[in-house]
Amino acid sequence: MTIGNSSNINERKGKKRSQFKAIWFRFKKNKLAMVGLVILAFLIAVAIAAPVISDYEVAIKQNIRNRLQPPNKENIFGTDQYGRDIFARIVFGARVSLFAGIVGISTSSIIGAVIGSVAGYYGGRVDNILMRLMDILMALPSMLLAISIVAALGAGLTNLIIALSVSYIAQFSRIIRSSVLSIKNQEFIEAAVACGTRDRRIIFKHIIPNAIGPLLVQSTLSIASAIILISSLSFLGLGIKPPMPEWGSMLADARSQMRNYPYLVIIPGLAIILSVMGLNLIGDGLRDALDPRLKD
Repeated sequence: MTIGNSSNINERKGKKRSQFKAIWFRFKKNKLAMVGLVILAFLIAVAIAAPVISDYEVAIKQNIRNRLQPPNKENIFGTDQYGRDIFARIVFGARVSLFAGIVGISTSSIIGAVIGSVAGYYGGRVDNILMRLMDILMALPSMLLAISIVAALGAGLTNLIIALSVSYIAQFSRIIRSSVLSIKNQEFIEAAVACGTRDRRIIFKHIIPNAIGPLLVQSTLSIASAIILISSLSFLGLGIKPPMPEWGSMLADARSQMRNYPYLVIIPGLAIILSVMGLNLIGDGLRDALDPRLKD
């Protein structure tokens, strides 16, 4: 009996490895997706190594004597109107944008996955109640909902993450619910129910893992839109509190100087574009790699 169980476990592990290899093979064939992966890996490496690459004091400390210096050997991206090094602010700003985006979307995807799985699995009144609550959230645009939450709670990194999490829950719950509705009547779910498996175990052990593909794709794309949302809130003064560097707040600070010193706007704008483009390319590549119609 023990030998049979161990062989079944090894077979399942082998299948998972083969599936992962097939997905990775299809993902690698997409050149644009690999470009996006390189961009994201570079940005994550910069964010992690920020204290090694530059000094945080240079990013936040004002030096009026060194203000509005164009890109040069000492300040490769120049300095802003307060004399702060733009390169240092870009590097440490990557930490804020990526951290807030990844944590916020991860939180909303987990909560949304649970809500969508419960709604799709049980159906009936439970489904109606949960989905009507999600409809209320979806009735408000993500930007407007995030502004309302941050305005109520106050600016700051923690409140920004809370706003992001709440704003994207409805999207993930809808995606998981639709996947659950197509999965819950399959034979392996019926077999688990017949064996007396608890509903909680069926949801977390069988349903969510099999619905994880669309969730991963949507999560990647949502992180990209979350970075834009973070920058927009900071641009409006509702995001990250100064003097903490953030790309959106850098754009807001440079508005009055952009005609005479365009690099103040171009550099943080390019950072936002690069990160969003990389994540969107990865999301498109994952969508194609996970598409069952592309399987051999």
